[in-house]
Amino acid sequence: MLVLSALGDRNSANFALVFVDLLWFCINKPMQQLSNGQKLQQAYRKHIEPYSNYVQCAVTLTLKQSALIRVRRFENYGDEYYEFRDYLDEDKLRSTIRFFTVQLTNEIYGNLAKHKNKQDWAKPLVITVVEGRNTHKLTHLHLAIGNIPATHIENIAHHTKSAFKRCDFANKQTCVKYVTSAIGWLGYITKEVGYTDNDALDIVGSTIPPFIQSSICTESRLLTA
Repeated sequence: MLVLSALGDRNSANFALVFVDLLWFCINKPMQQLSNGQKLQQAYRKHIEPYSNYVQCAVTLTLKQSALIRVRRFENYGDEYYEFRDYLDEDKLRSTIRFFTVQLTNEIYGNLAKHKNKQDWAKPLVITVVEGRNTHKLTHLHLAIGNIPATHIENIAHHTKSAFKRCDFANKQTCVKYVTSAIGWLGYITKEVGYTDNDALDIVGSTIPPFIQSSICTESRLLTA
């Protein structure tokens, strides 16, 4: 009986070890099977996830593929203008994102954004994603916006649309909503990364207030300490 009991214990232990190995394999197999695109998408999502604590609004702005540009004929003289049609390309897209961010900053913070001692916080958080460049859809921007003062949050839709309306390539289609799940919105707007457009997340065109960046870096150091 003692021999049978010992054999039973040994078999149970062996079974447990096999089960643990099989479970570990099942957990890790999906990770091993990730495509390069999926790995890139996960890396980008992990990079922007810490900013979710500061995101307040989800914004979508649609761009025109061409625009009629009106320019003053003489810079410092007269009121004559001339018009020409221009087309959206990468340079125009980048300049549109920069111009919109400047206009939104002016809408929300006004002259405070120009003061050197206030530039650490007097600017909105704007995480920018470009969609539609490699698909049949119109080029549009998905934005995760935050650091909006309490005095302006109720009118953020108005401020956003006013800022966008000043852009040459602004289309009429806009959508501004308060976020209920910042992580969910950040996941949605990065859905094309690793699939149709690896450059969809525009890190260079995004705006991060220095105080937010500092707080995230400090938190990361504390977690790894």
